[in-house]
Amino acid sequence: MSKNLNLFEILQNPAIGVIAIHSFIIGYNNVAKHKDGKENYPPLNQLFYILPIIYDISAMKSIKNELYTTLTENKNLTLELEERARKMSGQTFESLNLGFSKLIFKLNRKNFTVEIEKEYEKNILDMMKIGVESLRNIQTYSKRLGNIFAKKDEKRLQIDLKIRF
Repeated sequence: MSKNLNLFEILQNPAIGVIAIHSFIIGYNNVAKHKDGKENYPPLNQLFYILPIIYDISAMKSIKNELYTTLTENKNLTLELEERARKMSGQTFESLNLGFSKLIFKLNRKNFTVEIEKEYEKNILDMMKIGVESLRNIQTYSKRLGNIFAKKDEKRLQIDLKIRF
């Protein structure tokens, strides 16, 4: 099955949001677990910026391994990012709700980070054995975005992305 999803299908499907958030958390954890003084999992407030970036195809395709490179390639990525995150918070909440209700995610109440349950630590698409290109792209670029967020401290992210947590 090699069907590309259209934007409306993506935005209305919280399961795709779960894939993006899950991949972001994996990417974040891959970097953060090797850094001293950094939580191994992303804070809840950072998760609201995943979907506005990933659901913008030009922004998604511009994600490289470093924030500076990404922003250099796509100067529009930060334009109204905070406003887009606010407008898409409903979709993010739906995706988080689905992830928590299906026990894919768990909330660390001590430091308000979102973790992945042990049995879901592998990539979801690998577990499901499907290869729809649009979903693979969402997964790949979300993971890269998680890597980028983990490399920066919170203040630097806010400055570079022109947002507030």
